[in-house]
Amino acid sequence: MRLASLASPGFGLLALLALVGVGCKCVDSEAASVAGAGAGDDAPDLAAGRRMYREGIRPSGEPLTATVTGDVPFLGTQFSCQSCHGRSGMGAAEGAYIVPPITGPFLFARSAQPKRPAYDPESLSRALRDGLDPTGRSLKPLMPRYDISDDEARSLAAYLAGLSLGPAPGVDDKVIRLATVVTDEVSAEVRDDVLAVLKTYVDEKNRQTRRESERPDRGTTPASRLPTLFREWALDVWTLTGPSEGWREQLEERYRSEPVFALLSGLSASSWGPIGRFCESHEIPCLFPGTDLPDAQEADFYTLHFSRGLELEADLIASHVAEQPVGNVIQVFCGATPARAAAALRSTLMQKGVTTEDLEFACDEPLPVAGLASRMANVPRSAAVLWLRHEQLAGLERHLPPGPIYFSSTLLARDLDGPLLSAPGPVFVAHPYRLPGESDPGLMRFTVWARTRGIELRHPRLQAEAFFACLAANDALTHLERYFVRDYVLDMLDHAQDLALYLPIHPRATLGPGQRFLTKGGYVLPIVDARPDTKDAAWILP
Repeated sequence: MRLASLASPGFGLLALLALVGVGCKCVDSEAASVAGAGAGDDAPDLAAGRRMYREGIRPSGEPLTATVTGDVPFLGTQFSCQSCHGRSGMGAAEGAYIVPPITGPFLFARSAQPKRPAYDPESLSRALRDGLDPTGRSLKPLMPRYDISDDEARSLAAYLAGLSLGPAPGVDDKVIRLATVVTDEVSAEVRDDVLAVLKTYVDEKNRQTRRESERPDRGTTPASRLPTLFREWALDVWTLTGPSEGWREQLEERYRSEPVFALLSGLSASSWGPIGRFCESHEIPCLFPGTDLPDAQEADFYTLHFSRGLELEADLIASHVAEQPVGNVIQVFCGATPARAAAALRSTLMQKGVTTEDLEFACDEPLPVAGLASRMANVPRSAAVLWLRHEQLAGLERHLPPGPIYFSSTLLARDLDGPLLSAPGPVFVAHPYRLPGESDPGLMRFTVWARTRGIELRHPRLQAEAFFACLAANDALTHLERYFVRDYVLDMLDHAQDLALYLPIHPRATLGPGQRFLTKGGYVLPIVDARPDTKDAAWILP
C-alpha cells in the first residue's frame, strides 16, 4: 500500500536505505559538510534553498523555470521539488516511477543502488540543469531540467544537506510519544467516551508486539541486520482550560515539558485555530482532530481534517441559495460556534450578491421566531438559516414562516428524522456526511471493534473519527520504517489513497498531496414528510 512498495522490483526501499547507511539519528559527515555550510559571506542561503524546494521560487522572487520529458516547459510554482520528492525529501511514487529520496545523507553519500559516487554541489548543479548524475548517466525523463544558477543550486544543496535529519522530538529508542488535545468546554461524557477509544487502541497496539522489542537481529540482508523497528506508543492527554486566547501558552508549556512527535485526534467544541497555529509553528503533524470549526489557513500543511465542518455547511447552503429565487437570507443563532458559521455564510453570500440579516439571541432566551416571521413577511424573496441545535427545535414547527428554511446537520447531531423539521414551506438541511440509510462500512467496522471491547457508543461520530485517526497514525508510523521524520508522516498520508476506504461517516473522501480535508463537499437535502429525501440527492462541491 503506497510508500511501503516504492522500490523497484527485487530491491526494497528499506534495503536501499540500509545500504546507504541512513537513519533518522545519524548525520552523514559528507552531507554535513556539503555546500560550504557555515558562517561567512559566502555561506549558501538556506532560506532561499528552502523556498526553491518547497515553492519553486528563486531568491529574486521569480519562479524557477524548467522542462520535463524533453520539451515540456513549466514553472517551479506549478511543480516544485516538494511536489514529487515530498516535504520530507524522502521520496514518493509518481505512477510507475519511483521518486528517490534526496535528503543530504542520500545525495551526498555514495550509492550502491544504482552505484554512483556521492553528489557534491557541482554535480548537483549538473543534474538539475542537464539531467546527468555524477557518473554521467541520464536521469529519468520526469526529472525536470532546470534553468538554475550555480549560487541557486548551492543554496538548494545546503538546504537538502540538512533536510529531515534527526532525531525528531518525541521519539527515542523505545517510545513514540503522542498527545491528544482536549479543550475544557467539551463535556466530560464526550471526553471520556473518545478517550476510551484512543486509550484502548493504543493499549492493544502496544500489546500486539509479538515480543518484537526482544527480537534479536538476524538474517543476511542489510535490512535484517538493522535494529528492531518496534517502539511503543505513549499517549498524553493535554487539557486546555479557559478562553482560547490562553491555549497557545498552555500548549507551549506542555510541549516544553514533554515534547511529542505528533498530535493524535483531539476534541474542541470551538475553533481549532489556536491549536492548528501551534502545530504549524512547531511543524508537528496533527492528525484528524474532532472539531466542527477547523479554522484552517490556506498555507497550512501539518493538520489533516475530516472536512471544513460548519464552514463547509455554510458554503453548501450558499451554493443552494444561489440557485433559488432568494435575494435575502436571515440567520438565527446563539453561541460562539454557530456565530462563526453565520459569519462564514454571510461572507460567501455577500460575494454572490445576496444580502443577509442576523437575528442573534442569548442561548438562555426564547427563540426570536416572531421576529423571524415578521422579517420574512416584510422582505420579499427571503430565506432563513437556523443555526440551531436539536434541543432548540422543540415546538418550533408551529411558528416557522413559509419561506425556504435551512438547517445544519452538524448542529442537529445528524439526527434528521422527526416532525420538528416540518414547516409550511420548503425545508432543507446542509449535510456533509453520508446519506441517511446509505451503507457505511467504516462505521460498521468501528462499531464491531468498539462493542467487542465493551466501549459504549454514546457519541458514535466523534468516537469513530478518533478510531480512524488511530488507523491513519498507525499506517503512517508503520511505513516510516526507521526514519522518524515528522514531514514524512504527512508525505506518507498524502499517498495513502486506500486509507480513505476505512473512513466512517464522511463521504467521497480523498487523500493526496496538499489536500488537508478528506471530504470537500456534501448535500443539501430537502425534508419531505418530516424526513430527509435522498432520492435525487446531488453532490455539491462548493
